[in-house]
Amino acid sequence: MSALKQGTEEWLQMRRKYIGASDAPAVMQVSPWKTPYQLWMEKVTTSVPIRKSSAMQRGNDLEEPARQCFEKKTGLVVFPKVKFHAEISFMMASLDGMDIEEENIVEIKCPNAVDHAMAVNGKVPEKYIPQLMHQMEVCQLEKAFYFSFDGNDGVIVTVNRDDSYIKNLVKQEEIFWDYVQNFTAPPMIDKDYKVKNDYDWIRTAQKWKSVKDNINHLVKEEVSLRESLISMSDNHNCLGGGVALKKMARKGAVDYKMIPELQDKNLDIYRKGNIEYWQIEGC
Repeated sequence: MSALKQGTEEWLQMRRKYIGASDAPAVMQVSPWKTPYQLWMEKVTTSVPIRKSSAMQRGNDLEEPARQCFEKKTGLVVFPKVKFHAEISFMMASLDGMDIEEENIVEIKCPNAVDHAMAVNGKVPEKYIPQLMHQMEVCQLEKAFYFSFDGNDGVIVTVNRDDSYIKNLVKQEEIFWDYVQNFTAPPMIDKDYKVKNDYDWIRTAQKWKSVKDNINHLVKEEVSLRESLISMSDNHNCLGGGVALKKMARKGAVDYKMIPELQDKNLDIYRKGNIEYWQIEGC
Protein backbone atom coordinates (compact mmCIF):
# COMPACT_ATOMS: atom_id res chain seq x y z
CA MET A 1 0.00 0.00 0.00
CA SER A 2 1.12 3.55 -0.65
CA ALA A 3 0.42 6.70 1.34
CA LEU A 4 0.24 8.72 -1.88
CA LYS A 5 -2.82 10.93 -2.00
CA GLN A 6 -4.87 10.44 -5.15
CA GLY A 7 -5.19 13.49 -7.38
CA THR A 8 -1.95 15.15 -6.29
CA GLU A 9 0.80 16.07 -8.75
CA GLU A 10 3.04 13.44 -7.13
CA TRP A 11 0.35 10.83 -7.70
CA LEU A 12 -0.15 11.90 -11.32
CA GLN A 13 3.57 11.63 -12.04
CA MET A 14 3.75 8.26 -10.30
CA ARG A 15 0.95 6.95 -12.53
CA ARG A 16 3.23 7.37 -15.55
CA LYS A 17 5.53 4.71 -14.10
CA TYR A 18 2.89 2.01 -13.75
CA ILE A 19 -0.17 0.54 -15.41
CA GLY A 20 -3.08 1.51 -13.21
CA ALA A 21 -6.54 -0.03 -13.07
CA SER A 22 -8.01 2.91 -15.00
CA ASP A 23 -5.44 2.23 -17.77
CA ALA A 24 -6.61 -1.37 -18.21
CA PRO A 25 -9.64 -0.58 -20.45
CA ALA A 26 -7.37 1.24 -22.94
CA VAL A 27 -4.88 -1.63 -22.90
CA MET A 28 -7.73 -4.06 -23.60
CA GLN A 29 -9.07 -1.73 -26.32
CA VAL A 30 -12.53 -1.36 -24.79
CA SER A 31 -12.13 2.23 -23.59
CA PRO A 32 -14.36 4.76 -25.39
CA TRP A 33 -12.07 7.57 -24.24
CA LYS A 34 -8.52 6.45 -24.91
CA THR A 35 -6.61 4.23 -27.35
CA PRO A 36 -3.48 2.18 -26.49
CA TYR A 37 -1.39 4.71 -28.43
CA GLN A 38 -2.85 7.66 -26.52
CA LEU A 39 -2.17 5.87 -23.23
CA TRP A 40 1.37 5.10 -24.40
CA MET A 41 1.97 8.78 -25.13
CA GLU A 42 0.86 9.65 -21.60
CA LYS A 43 3.38 7.18 -20.20
CA VAL A 44 6.43 8.14 -22.27
CA THR A 45 6.03 11.92 -22.49
CA THR A 46 5.32 14.74 -20.10
CA SER A 47 3.83 17.06 -22.71
CA VAL A 48 0.61 15.03 -22.80
CA PRO A 49 -1.16 16.01 -19.57
CA ILE A 50 -3.52 13.62 -17.83
CA ARG A 51 -6.63 15.78 -18.13
CA LYS A 52 -9.94 15.40 -16.40
CA SER A 53 -13.08 15.52 -18.50
CA SER A 54 -16.31 17.04 -17.19
CA ALA A 55 -17.60 13.52 -16.52
CA MET A 56 -14.43 12.70 -14.58
CA GLN A 57 -14.74 15.90 -12.58
CA ARG A 58 -18.37 15.07 -11.78
CA GLY A 59 -17.24 11.66 -10.59
CA ASN A 60 -14.60 13.21 -8.36
CA ASP A 61 -17.10 15.67 -6.90
CA LEU A 62 -19.60 12.91 -6.11
CA GLU A 63 -17.09 10.30 -4.98
CA GLU A 64 -17.28 11.08 -1.26
CA PRO A 65 -21.11 11.20 -1.11
CA ALA A 66 -21.15 7.98 -3.12
CA ARG A 67 -18.69 6.33 -0.75
CA GLN A 68 -20.84 7.31 2.23
CA CYS A 69 -23.93 5.91 0.47
CA PHE A 70 -22.07 2.65 -0.22
CA GLU A 71 -21.02 2.42 3.44
CA LYS A 72 -24.62 2.86 4.62
CA LYS A 73 -25.84 0.13 2.30
CA THR A 74 -23.13 -2.41 3.17
CA GLY A 75 -22.02 -1.55 6.70
CA LEU A 76 -18.43 -1.49 5.44
CA VAL A 77 -16.10 1.43 6.16
CA VAL A 78 -13.82 2.04 3.19
CA PHE A 79 -11.04 4.50 2.36
CA PRO A 80 -9.25 5.51 -0.86
CA LYS A 81 -5.98 3.61 -1.17
CA VAL A 82 -3.16 3.13 -3.66
CA LYS A 83 -2.02 -0.48 -3.94
CA PHE A 84 0.85 -2.12 -5.81
CA HIS A 85 1.01 -5.71 -7.03
CA ALA A 86 3.20 -7.87 -4.80
CA GLU A 87 4.88 -9.61 -7.75
CA ILE A 88 4.18 -7.77 -11.01
CA SER A 89 6.25 -4.59 -10.81
CA PHE A 90 4.27 -2.45 -13.26
CA MET A 91 0.78 -3.07 -11.83
CA MET A 92 -0.88 -0.65 -9.43
CA ALA A 93 -4.41 0.36 -8.52
CA SER A 94 -5.84 3.59 -7.13
CA LEU A 95 -8.87 2.30 -5.25
CA ASP A 96 -11.97 4.36 -4.55
CA GLY A 97 -12.52 2.35 -1.41
CA MET A 98 -10.91 -0.46 0.59
CA ASP A 99 -11.72 -1.62 4.10
CA ILE A 100 -9.21 -1.74 6.97
CA GLU A 101 -8.88 -5.52 6.71
CA GLU A 102 -8.14 -5.15 2.96
CA GLU A 103 -10.74 -7.79 2.19
CA ASN A 104 -13.23 -5.64 0.27
CA ILE A 105 -12.81 -3.06 -2.48
CA VAL A 106 -15.29 -0.85 -4.28
CA GLU A 107 -15.10 0.92 -7.62
CA ILE A 108 -17.38 3.95 -7.64
CA LYS A 109 -18.88 5.28 -10.86
CA CYS A 110 -21.21 8.23 -11.36
CA PRO A 111 -22.13 7.32 -14.93
CA ASN A 112 -24.60 8.36 -17.57
CA ALA A 113 -28.19 7.15 -17.49
CA VAL A 114 -27.54 4.20 -19.81
CA ASP A 115 -24.67 2.82 -17.73
CA HIS A 116 -26.58 3.37 -14.50
CA ALA A 117 -29.58 1.50 -15.91
CA MET A 118 -27.28 -1.44 -16.64
CA ALA A 119 -26.21 -1.49 -12.99
CA VAL A 120 -29.86 -1.41 -11.91
CA ASN A 121 -30.26 -4.57 -13.99
CA GLY A 122 -27.23 -6.13 -12.31
CA LYS A 123 -24.77 -5.62 -15.15
CA VAL A 124 -21.43 -3.80 -15.42
CA PRO A 125 -20.55 -1.99 -18.70
CA GLU A 126 -17.84 -3.85 -20.61
CA LYS A 127 -15.55 -0.80 -20.53
CA TYR A 128 -15.20 -1.14 -16.74
CA ILE A 129 -14.54 -4.90 -16.56
CA PRO A 130 -10.75 -4.61 -17.17
CA GLN A 131 -10.50 -2.01 -14.41
CA LEU A 132 -12.25 -4.25 -11.88
CA MET A 133 -10.26 -7.35 -12.86
CA HIS A 134 -7.04 -5.36 -12.65
CA GLN A 135 -7.96 -4.22 -9.14
CA MET A 136 -8.73 -7.75 -8.01
CA GLU A 137 -5.42 -8.98 -9.39
CA VAL A 138 -3.42 -6.22 -7.70
CA CYS A 139 -5.19 -6.81 -4.38
CA GLN A 140 -5.38 -10.60 -4.81
CA LEU A 141 -9.10 -10.67 -4.04
CA GLU A 142 -11.90 -12.91 -5.25
CA LYS A 143 -14.49 -10.19 -5.72
CA ALA A 144 -15.01 -6.46 -6.05
CA PHE A 145 -18.01 -4.20 -5.62
CA TYR A 146 -19.10 -1.99 -8.52
CA PHE A 147 -21.13 0.92 -7.15
CA SER A 148 -23.13 3.00 -9.62
CA PHE A 149 -24.22 6.30 -8.05
CA ASP A 150 -26.71 8.65 -9.71
CA GLY A 151 -26.11 11.57 -7.36
CA ASN A 152 -28.76 10.57 -4.85
CA ASP A 153 -28.73 6.82 -4.54
CA GLY A 154 -26.61 3.94 -5.72
CA VAL A 155 -26.72 0.35 -6.91
CA ILE A 156 -24.22 -2.35 -5.94
CA VAL A 157 -23.13 -5.04 -8.38
CA THR A 158 -20.82 -7.76 -7.08
CA VAL A 159 -18.18 -8.76 -9.65
CA ASN A 160 -16.40 -12.06 -9.16
CA ARG A 161 -12.82 -12.71 -10.13
CA ASP A 162 -12.35 -14.30 -13.56
CA ASP A 163 -8.92 -15.93 -13.65
CA SER A 164 -9.10 -16.65 -17.37
CA TYR A 165 -9.85 -13.00 -18.13
CA ILE A 166 -7.14 -11.82 -15.74
CA LYS A 167 -4.56 -14.11 -17.34
CA ASN A 168 -5.20 -12.48 -20.72
CA LEU A 169 -5.35 -9.02 -19.12
CA VAL A 170 -1.93 -9.45 -17.53
CA LYS A 171 -0.53 -10.75 -20.85
CA GLN A 172 -1.86 -7.70 -22.73
CA GLU A 173 -0.54 -5.36 -20.06
CA GLU A 174 2.89 -7.00 -20.30
CA ILE A 175 2.88 -6.42 -24.05
CA PHE A 176 1.85 -2.80 -23.56
CA TRP A 177 4.47 -2.26 -20.85
CA ASP A 178 7.15 -3.54 -23.24
CA TYR A 179 6.04 -0.83 -25.68
CA VAL A 180 6.50 1.75 -22.90
CA GLN A 181 9.88 0.43 -21.77
CA ASN A 182 11.23 0.17 -25.32
CA PHE A 183 9.75 3.48 -26.53
CA THR A 184 7.97 1.64 -29.31
CA ALA A 185 4.47 2.85 -30.10
CA PRO A 186 1.72 0.23 -30.06
CA PRO A 187 -0.21 -0.30 -33.31
CA MET A 188 -2.31 2.77 -34.08
CA ILE A 189 -5.97 2.69 -35.05
CA ASP A 190 -8.23 5.09 -36.97
CA LYS A 191 -9.13 6.99 -33.78
CA ASP A 192 -5.45 7.96 -33.38
CA TYR A 193 -5.55 10.09 -36.52
CA LYS A 194 -7.30 13.29 -37.47
CA VAL A 195 -8.35 12.94 -41.10
CA LYS A 196 -7.28 15.94 -43.21
CA ASN A 197 -8.96 16.56 -46.56
CA ASP A 198 -8.41 20.30 -47.05
CA TYR A 199 -6.66 21.51 -50.18
CA ASP A 200 -3.51 22.84 -48.50
CA TRP A 201 -2.89 19.58 -46.65
CA ILE A 202 -3.49 17.38 -49.70
CA ARG A 203 -1.27 19.54 -51.90
CA THR A 204 1.54 19.66 -49.32
CA ALA A 205 1.29 15.94 -48.55
CA GLN A 206 1.46 14.97 -52.22
CA LYS A 207 4.42 17.28 -52.75
CA TRP A 208 6.19 15.75 -49.76
CA LYS A 209 5.61 12.24 -51.12
CA SER A 210 7.04 13.28 -54.48
CA VAL A 211 10.11 14.88 -52.90
CA LYS A 212 10.57 11.87 -50.60
CA ASP A 213 10.43 9.47 -53.54
CA ASN A 214 13.04 11.55 -55.38
CA ILE A 215 15.27 11.60 -52.31
CA ASN A 216 15.04 7.83 -51.93
CA HIS A 217 15.92 7.37 -55.59
CA LEU A 218 18.86 9.79 -55.32
CA VAL A 219 20.13 8.10 -52.13
CA LYS A 220 20.18 4.72 -53.89
CA GLU A 221 21.90 6.25 -56.91
CA GLU A 222 24.46 8.00 -54.65
CA VAL A 223 25.30 4.72 -52.92
CA SER A 224 25.74 2.96 -56.25
CA LEU A 225 28.00 5.72 -57.63
CA ARG A 226 30.00 5.83 -54.40
CA GLU A 227 30.64 2.09 -54.61
CA SER A 228 31.71 2.47 -58.26
CA LEU A 229 34.22 5.23 -57.41
CA ILE A 230 35.66 3.17 -54.54
CA SER A 231 35.95 0.16 -56.85
CA MET A 232 37.76 2.24 -59.51
CA SER A 233 40.18 3.72 -56.94
CA ASP A 234 42.24 0.52 -56.64
CA ASN A 235 42.42 1.26 -52.90
CA HIS A 236 44.14 4.64 -53.46
CA ASN A 237 43.10 8.14 -52.47
CA CYS A 238 41.90 9.74 -55.71
CA LEU A 239 41.24 13.26 -56.97
CA GLY A 240 39.42 14.17 -60.18
CA GLY A 241 36.23 15.43 -61.74
CA GLY A 242 35.56 17.70 -58.79
CA VAL A 243 35.60 14.76 -56.34
CA ALA A 244 38.14 13.84 -53.65
CA LEU A 245 38.04 10.20 -52.51
CA LYS A 246 40.06 9.45 -49.39
CA LYS A 247 40.24 6.63 -46.88
CA MET A 248 39.56 7.65 -43.26
CA ALA A 249 39.29 5.98 -39.84
CA ARG A 250 37.51 6.73 -36.58
CA LYS A 251 37.15 5.22 -33.15
CA GLY A 252 34.62 2.46 -32.76
CA ALA A 253 31.55 3.00 -30.58
CA VAL A 254 31.78 1.98 -26.94
CA ASP A 255 29.86 -1.20 -26.15
CA TYR A 256 28.72 -0.36 -22.64
CA LYS A 257 27.33 -3.87 -22.15
CA MET A 258 30.90 -5.19 -22.24
CA ILE A 259 32.10 -3.06 -19.30
CA PRO A 260 31.99 -5.26 -16.15
CA GLU A 261 31.82 -2.28 -13.78
CA LEU A 262 28.59 -1.14 -15.44
CA GLN A 263 26.77 -4.46 -15.43
CA ASP A 264 24.84 -3.73 -12.23
CA LYS A 265 24.60 0.02 -12.72
CA ASN A 266 21.35 1.80 -13.62
CA LEU A 267 22.50 4.06 -16.44
CA ASP A 268 19.01 5.53 -16.81
CA ILE A 269 19.77 7.97 -14.00
CA TYR A 270 22.29 9.60 -16.37
CA ARG A 271 19.87 9.69 -19.28
CA LYS A 272 18.57 13.04 -20.48
CA GLY A 273 14.84 13.72 -20.72
CA ASN A 274 12.73 11.87 -23.26
CA ILE A 275 12.71 13.38 -26.74
CA GLU A 276 9.53 13.85 -28.73
CA TYR A 277 9.63 13.86 -32.51
CA TRP A 278 7.34 13.50 -35.51
CA GLN A 279 7.50 10.52 -37.83
CA ILE A 280 6.13 10.90 -41.34
CA GLU A 281 5.73 8.16 -43.93
CA GLY A 282 3.77 7.50 -47.07
CA CYS A 283 0.65 5.34 -46.89
